Order: sequence, then structure tokens, then C-alpha cells
Amino acid sequence: MSGERSLLVMIEERIAAGRFELPARSRVATELHRLVSDPEVDLAKVAALIAGDAALTGEVLRAANGALYAGLSKVATVREASVRLGTSQLLRVAVQTCEKQQYCARSPMLKGFMEPLWQHSLGVAHGAAWLARKLGYRDLEQVAFVGGLLHDVGKLLLIKVIEDVFVDEGLHEDLSERLVLEILESAHTTRGFDLARGWGLPDEYGLVIRDHHLDDLSQAGTLINLVSLANKACRRLGIGIDADTSLVLAVTEEAATLGAGDIVLAQLMVELEDQLEAGETAGTAPR
Repeated sequence: MSGERSLLVMIEERIAAGRFELPARSRVATELHRLVSDPEVDLAKVAALIAGDAALTGEVLRAANGALYAGLSKVATVREASVRLGTSQLLRVAVQTCEKQQYCARSPMLKGFMEPLWQHSLGVAHGAAWLARKLGYRDLEQVAFVGGLLHDVGKLLLIKVIEDVFVDEGLHEDLSERLVLEILESAHTTRGFDLARGWGLPDEYGLVIRDHHLDDLSQAGTLINLVSLANKACRRLGIGIDADTSLVLAVTEEAATLGAGDIVLAQLMVELEDQLEAGETAGTAPR
């Protein structure tokens, strides 16, 4: 392989020609994302959807019988779990489970990207939802969580295409982490946006994926600013594959646009650190 451009060209050609295996998007996952955006979502409908998927059922029951509910009677059905968790937490557990299933790779080196990429996505999801709740945008809390989970999905797609290129083209040279990082940063927003459209996701998620790195977010809307600020907070803490400990959240445009002052930003950092240390999941009650 002659260098970085050669691999990037092969990736772009493969994507343009549709010669790649799209990360699977089940009917259940697509419907869950739609329900998150529905302000009048019905709890019974969510529970019925989850009950038809074994993996989702298992995670929902695990969350409903977790440490937070120690001492209470065990729940054995999705319906019982849905009553205990409530609509908001039920949706979070289900959506998080669907997304986490995507983060796998065959290559040991590329597999090494998946866990920090997932931890970053989960951290941004928690951070964006926390900000929405703290700053008075409770109507955006659920979509902020999902937007955070999905904001870097373009990186997931590119990793899968890189792996396909190396396998299908019979390339045996070592693939450097630096090269992978450069490719991910160069194309993940546009490719993620295209992927979201291909999946049929609600428009607001596609815009978050495409625009969360824009230099000027003053006109981008509250949801994108929530996700972008949470993204920078996670990068500041070193959560993910593109850490930047030099970031100063207080001087960001997102903080100014959202009205997030020093105290809120400090609380956000503590919240993210606590969740990272505890390995907190979406099934835990919000604080």
C-alpha cells in the first residue's frame, strides 16, 4: 500500500460503490429511536417491542433487578421491569443495548478502538442528557442521550470499512493507529450522516452526527450544542480515542449558548468522572 491517501481512496471508493457491510440496524432498534423522539410514547408499546428481543429483554431485566433496587422483589417480565424503570429509563437501557452490539471488530488492533469509542459515546450520551436536565431542557433529555450515543457512529462505520478493505484486498501490512485516527477524524461526520439517513433515523440525529464539530454552533440548535459540549467534556477527561486535555469548557461557544456557567461545568465533569469510575449504565436512576 503506497500510503495514507491510498487507503483513504479505497475506503471512499468502497463506500461510494456500496461495497461494504453496513452495521446492522434491526427493526427494533429503528423503532426505538423513533419512539424516543415521540413525546407521547406509550410505555406498553415500548415494553412489547423489547419483549420480542431476547438480548434487550435480558438487559432490561438486569437493570430492573440491579443494585439500585436491592431489597425489592425480583421482577421476571419486561412488563414488570417497565413499571419499575419507567418509560425514560426503559428506553435508555434498550437503546444503549442496541448500540453497544455494534462495537465489535475482528482485527485485534481495530478491536482496541472499539471499547474507548463506546465509552466515549456512552459518556457523551450521559453528559448531554445531564446537561439537558440541569439547564432546563428536559424535553430534550431523551433525544440528547440518543444523540450522544450516535454522534460518532461515522467512526464505527469507517472502522468496519477499513477492516473490510484489509481483508478483501489481501493487505497484510501493519495498520498504524495514527493512520486510523487520521482517517476517522477526516470523514466521520459526513459518513455518519449518510449512514443515519440510510438507517432511516429521525433527522435530528443526522444533524447531530454531521454538525457536532462545526466551528460556529451559535445557530445550530440546542440539541447539537448539548451533544457538542458533552463531547468536549469527555475529550477533556480523556474518555475516548481523541482526548484533548487542553480544552477549557468555560470559554466554549456551546457553554455560552446554553448558559452553562462554571458551577454547572464543574458538576458535569464530576458527574462524568463518577460514571466512568463506577461503570454506570443507562439503567441507573438519573441524579
